[in-house]
Amino acid sequence: MNKRLSLLQKILNGDIFRNEKVAQQYRLLALIGVYIFISILMGFISEWQYVRIGALKKELQDARNEELTISSELVNSTRQSEVSRALKEHGSNLREANTPVIVIK
Repeated sequence: MNKRLSLLQKILNGDIFRNEKVAQQYRLLALIGVYIFISILMGFISEWQYVRIGALKKELQDARNEELTISSELVNSTRQSEVSRALKEHGSNLREANTPVIVIK
């Protein structure tokens, strides 16, 4: 128990970094620190991208729904009965053709 307490005390005081064995490994400790920093940074970046992907999926779904609504309104407004009704409302003299369409070959 006393050895653990003295080791903890050395770590907290910073005396452990004065030890020769630890002093020889400064580059390795710095490299490990850099890898830990990069790992944490990549975690934050991936989480941000995950949130961004979710927002873009929602935006895409909204755009698809709007496209479907506009498409159905366009289909309804271009039906022959709707076109003739709109022409009558605007007082146009155009009428529906009574003769069938002639196909020229």
